[in-house]
Order: sequence, then structure tokens, then C-alpha cells
Amino acid sequence: MQQDKKADLAGPGISTYAEVEKILPNDYQPLLPPLKRMEALYMIK
Repeated sequence: MQQDKKADLAGPGISTYAEVEKILPNDYQPLLPPLKRMEALYMIK
């Protein structure tokens, strides 16, 4: 069982966009657009 929610940033520890916004830097910009990110994830799998 996970004790610290911050330990698993990609998993169930973050449940809302508001929580994600608290963690990401204000100037965060993804390197790829959403469709390209999805394609990259499928390629990795």
C-alpha cells in the first residue's frame, strides 16, 4: 500500500487537473501535441 501520494506522480496519487497544476511548473509546455504523444505511447507499448 502506498503511503505517500507524491511518490507516484503518474498514477492514482493525482486525481484532478487542479492537483496536476500544483505540481507542474507554470511555464510547462509539452514537447509533443496530444496525438503525437498518444502515438509515441503506443509505439513504446
